[in-house]
Amino acid sequence: MPSLRETQRAFLGALHGSISAIDWLVIENGLAAERRIAIYRNNVREGFLSAMRATYPVVAQLGGDDWFHQRVNAYRECFPSRSGNLHYVGKDFPDFLAEQLQGSSYEYFADVAQLEWAYQEVLVAVEHDSLDVAALRSVAPEDYASLIFTTHPAARVVASDYPLLTIWKAHQLPTATATEPLRLDSGPSRVLLIRRDDHVEMRELSAADCALLQALMSGATLGDAADAALEVDAAADFSASLSRIVSLGTLVAFHL
Repeated sequence: MPSLRETQRAFLGALHGSISAIDWLVIENGLAAERRIAIYRNNVREGFLSAMRATYPVVAQLGGDDWFHQRVNAYRECFPSRSGNLHYVGKDFPDFLAEQLQGSSYEYFADVAQLEWAYQEVLVAVEHDSLDVAALRSVAPEDYASLIFTTHPAARVVASDYPLLTIWKAHQLPTATATEPLRLDSGPSRVLLIRRDDHVEMRELSAADCALLQALMSGATLGDAADAALEVDAAADFSASLSRIVSLGTLVAFHL
């Protein structure tokens, strides 16, 4: 008598491989074992595809149904679901597309996928209290450069050489039509995603603001983050950049 674990492993093998992995456990009862397993295989495939379509609607629109289905099926072979929660099946899709489309005219699809996955992460991230600005004012000026900030769990930054936010906005309505052709060479995009009470806000950041926030998100001190901002824009007003990212609610705590 096989154990439950052995039975589960045999069933999984049949879903992704040969029926021989489990034919000894199947009671046909009028329906061939292969056809019985095919029902489950189809459910797995369609469930995975539905989850991916819900996670990456813009990528699906950009590539079209046939292309998207093919890419998802290939992705599922490389990255089968490791969780009982279908929300996470698309976690590695941006990296998968980056490798698959590298050097092609469609490589920007990977950056769009990165933006869509960041959106999904922001949706389910934990909540956090706002930054105690009064406590921040109590820090001695000589200690400012040593400050390390905690950024909001429901905030992400996605930077790209392509106009990601413009692409995303153009694909939010099925019948939406652009008044002007989309130009992929219209400039880079640095998008902040942050969850508000009833929606995920997306907004473009300046090069300096983006560099400052990305550095703080990586755990850099405020002094090092300031250097990162000035490196990308020597004329940037650091104080103004810090004030903007604080006002956006991206910082929630700090320590020396």
